[in-house]
Amino acid sequence: GSIITFSRSSNEDLDKILKELTHKIILPSYLSVPQRKKLFRSRWKHKLEQDPIEIELDDQRIRLRHIDSAGGAVPAARRMLYQAMDNMRTTNDWQKLPGLLEALWFNANRRFLPSDWPKIVRKAGQAGHMGPVFEAMKNPGRTGLKLDSSETVQEVMTAVVWQAASEGWTAGATERAYRNAERVIQFLAEEGHQLQGQAKTTFEKTDRFPLRKDPQVLATPLLLAAAMVVKHGKDGEHMKRLRVYAQIVLEQWPENKGLLELHPHEAYVDPEGMAYLMERNRFLTVAAPILRGFDLAVEALGADEMGQELKSRRNAVSAEVHDALAAVEKGKRGATMYEKCFAEPQVQKTKKAAAAAAETAA
Repeated sequence: GSIITFSRSSNEDLDKILKELTHKIILPSYLSVPQRKKLFRSRWKHKLEQDPIEIELDDQRIRLRHIDSAGGAVPAARRMLYQAMDNMRTTNDWQKLPGLLEALWFNANRRFLPSDWPKIVRKAGQAGHMGPVFEAMKNPGRTGLKLDSSETVQEVMTAVVWQAASEGWTAGATERAYRNAERVIQFLAEEGHQLQGQAKTTFEKTDRFPLRKDPQVLATPLLLAAAMVVKHGKDGEHMKRLRVYAQIVLEQWPENKGLLELHPHEAYVDPEGMAYLMERNRFLTVAAPILRGFDLAVEALGADEMGQELKSRRNAVSAEVHDALAAVEKGKRGATMYEKCFAEPQVQKTKKAAAAAAETAA
């Protein structure tokens, strides 16, 4: 295939990192096995000084000389990837991410840890650049970015909600977020994002929800559809989708159970399962939008039986959220997410109280 290359970035630090990755990891991955051995073995060092290995790249001939892998000259791909991400400052910089993942994961066959994928998504989300993440998710077989763990899927959903909340839940921002959440649900049904091998067996043995039917996951499109109905009066298509999501959530989420009782017990002690929810700050980041979604869905559904049934789930999650809120410092991601989800109702309450006080005074 054609060699993945990187155009100039917004800053020298990122250019330097990408150049080192290209010359020491990415380009060598395109060589034949005998050529690669020559490149990394010290006995070929002098020969390569005289007669370097040449690769054609963008109409230029690149000369590769000995790389002292035993002496630590080959950088750690994962560490360098994070350094690159830390130096991505512009949209153009972030657009290099899918190519970088493909070059390292697929072409250079570098292996990542299961914990790397949610971390990659989180870093992109916190920088406000989820576009390249969605781009990478279109081709999981080449980028490695698979939606095959709850934590990875949750980080995507968290970023989607955070973006809408940061833009003040405007109709445009909420609709965009809603469409992105629906894209995630579509990805989850695709072949490339399915669990394989041992992970699949463990998942089935411990009776976990398939991710595309996991009520914790579906709570995000439920929140966003409900926000469109309640805040922006969109009661046509959004109301229909809200009812679909509410129905699945009610079928899968047991009555009077909170988020910490939703999954099988084994899942909460599995580092690749739901163990991330055991940390209060992370739990609050996930649970605050779920609670807000239940509130809005109950409001949208009014006297409908479905709305009444959602209340028992809502009350259980509410108790957990308020316990976590008391334990998480202000300014932490979880506390900020709670504020982003509930700040507006607070403003409305204050306005109503002020209006009532003015009326009484009159």
